[in-house]
Order: sequence, then C-alpha cells, then structure tokens
Amino acid sequence: MASASMQANGTANNEVATEGLLVLVVDTSPVHWFAQGGGAADRAGLQQLISSTLVFVNSYLLLHRSNRIVIIAAHAGKSAMLYPDPEQEDTSGNAEQAAKVNAGVMQRLQQLSDAPLDPAKPNRTAIAASISRALCFINRAINEEPDLRPRILVVQKSPDVSEHYIAIMNGIFSAQKKSVAVDACILAAEHSSFMQQAAYLTGGIYYKPNGPSGLLQYLISIYLPDPSMRKLLKLPSQDSVDFRAMCFCHREVISTAYVCPVCLSLFCEFRPICSTCGIRSHIQPKKNGVLKKRPRVA
Repeated sequence: MASASMQANGTANNEVATEGLLVLVVDTSPVHWFAQGGGAADRAGLQQLISSTLVFVNSYLLLHRSNRIVIIAAHAGKSAMLYPDPEQEDTSGNAEQAAKVNAGVMQRLQQLSDAPLDPAKPNRTAIAASISRALCFINRAINEEPDLRPRILVVQKSPDVSEHYIAIMNGIFSAQKKSVAVDACILAAEHSSFMQQAAYLTGGIYYKPNGPSGLLQYLISIYLPDPSMRKLLKLPSQDSVDFRAMCFCHREVISTAYVCPVCLSLFCEFRPICSTCGIRSHIQPKKNGVLKKRPRVA
C-alpha cells in the first residue's frame, strides 16, 4: 500500500517536472489592427495586446524553471520569429530571461513595423504559415526530448482567409497526430471557424473575448494552465463548432462545394479552370439539375 502511494506520488511529481513548451502565435498585421485609420483606439489596442502578451509569457516562464517559450508573429504577408533569436539555442525559462524576452520581442516588433508593406502583394495575415512554423519547431523539439509537453496558442485579430483553409487543416491534422493542443483567442469582430475546428480537434480551448481591454485576465485565467490541469478547472467550452469550409472564390461559408482534383481548392460554383492552379476541368456540370439525354439511334 505504501509502495503504491509512493509510486503514485512519484508519477505526479514526474508529470509536474516535465518540461513544457508554449509556442505563441500573435497576429501583428497592421492591415487589421489599424483598419480604422490608425487612430488612438487602434494604437491602444495593439499596445494592450503586446503588454498583455509579455506579462503572460513571463508568468508562464516563472511557473517552472524548465518551461520554454517561442513567440511567432503572424504579420502581413509573412511569418516572423520574435523569440528566441534564431542564432541562439537557449530557450529555457528563468527569472533573468524574462527581461531578455521583453527586449527581444520589442526589438523584433520594431523591425517589423519599420519594414514597409508591398502594395503589389495581398499582405494577408500569415496565420497558416505561423502555425506550420510552430509545428516544425515543435517536431524538432520533440525529437530531441520525447517527454516534452508542447502546445500552441493563437491570438488572432484578422478574419479567416479562404486560401489558407487547406494549409490550416493540414496543420490541425499534424497537431492532432503529435498530440499538440491548439488554443485560440480571437480578437476579430467575427468568430473564426478555422480556429474553432483547430481547438476542437486538438483538445484546445477556443474563446472570443469582447475586446483587448481585459486580454491579460483571459490569458492568465484560461490559457496559462497546462492541458493536463485543465480537467480540474472550469474553463470555457464550445457549445457548437462550425465545420463548414470556405469557398476560394467569394470567401463565403459553404456546405457543398466543387473541389479541384489537383489542388483541392473549393468553389461555390462550377469553374472550368481552377483559379488557384490553372487546371482545366473536363467535367460538365448539370444544367438546371437535368442531364442532357443522348439522341436515340433508330
């Protein structure tokens, strides 16, 4: 009996002592943060996001001396690593590193803000690319340390991009296969069906606060606990999940679609040539729901 109790305590201690890895994907696209013209309210919202994120990151690092943090910026048209520096290998968390994280993140954000946007490019927020980058980092970390407890947190301001649907779904399935929980905190005006599916399929948490004013409270109370501890807490749950896809032509949510057999692009109406890959379709759609009959030979 005593040995069983000691074994249980030892197992619990091992679970607590296991190193954790949090990959934070932050939407920093100025296209959507300054959509209202870059007024004082827009600047205050972005500053609130940055300050709340840094406090949350420092809190996570101080939870355990072995916790590791990675911060990726989903910027306009590109994904950028905010922390750690690609030239440095040390990402272990400690009190001294908290100031290093703050300085490194602010320096990289300043570099991103100083870089001009190319008006010839769509400059859509690179959420899909950032998630793929996070999974690549996690896969390398798991190969080096199999007992690592990784997870991803996406803080999204931009709306879903229909062209990124397949890339995001591939990332969701990869995270599900690696047992990586994907959490989502949505600051956009509308819900994100992509992130709803990501959180539901990977066992993460999806939540949409009313605004960035109370963001720090939501980050600390909802997303700071480890997934292994969440079953002991009362956290937000999804009442319903929208599993419908989004068409590539009109960016509308659809239940039935035409699918390109080559690139798997989705369209709400038939197109003889795929606008994504340029492949011509040899399938003739029905007209008014009735197929043409072949003439009978007498």
